[in-house]
Amino acid sequence: MAANRRKKEFLPRRSPEGLPNLADLAPATDGIVLAGQPLEESRAQDMDLSGRKIPSLVAWNSLFDRVSLARCEISSFRLRDVRLVKCDLSNAVLRGFEANRIELIECRLIGMRAIECRWQDVLVENCDMRYAQLNGGQVRGCEFRACHLEESDLRGSDLEGTIFADVILHRADLSRAKLRGTDLCGAEIEGINVRAEDLRGAIVSAPQAVDLAGLLGLIIK
Repeated sequence: MAANRRKKEFLPRRSPEGLPNLADLAPATDGIVLAGQPLEESRAQDMDLSGRKIPSLVAWNSLFDRVSLARCEISSFRLRDVRLVKCDLSNAVLRGFEANRIELIECRLIGMRAIECRWQDVLVENCDMRYAQLNGGQVRGCEFRACHLEESDLRGSDLEGTIFADVILHRADLSRAKLRGTDLCGAEIEGINVRAEDLRGAIVSAPQAVDLAGLLGLIIK
């Protein structure tokens, strides 16, 4: 019974649904994005919007390819069934970042501030997220693969059911995070900041358990 309940609680990440073929996506212009108009079945390509203030960026069933939002301040950022490829969100301030079934592929997210974000079924692959701030957010059922998250701020985040695979988490702050069902087996966790009570229900490898033993007050001979 417990095993069945666990499967229901932590289902596999869902991929974006209904993404049209690239040729079927309507091109979006800089002006449309900067005006905060919603994007549906659109493609934004080769745009440099860095350093701009954007009132709202809402998109679904769309593609962002080589779009720079570095140092942008976005007041409302909501994405659903969207793929971002080789985009730059470094040092962006993203308020109200809601993401459902999105993929971030080969993106620069260094120092990105997405405090109290709400992510579900998000894939982050081959991305640089050093110093990113997701503290107080909800990042559930997501996957981080082949990413750098050194010194990232995940304090108080709900990471239940999230997978970290081939991820560098050196000196990341996971204090007060919810880690039940969080798979850390594929992460390098040297120097992470986490409390013993935070680790309840987390999935770790045997070598990681040895490294974390000090937090649990264990003496291994």
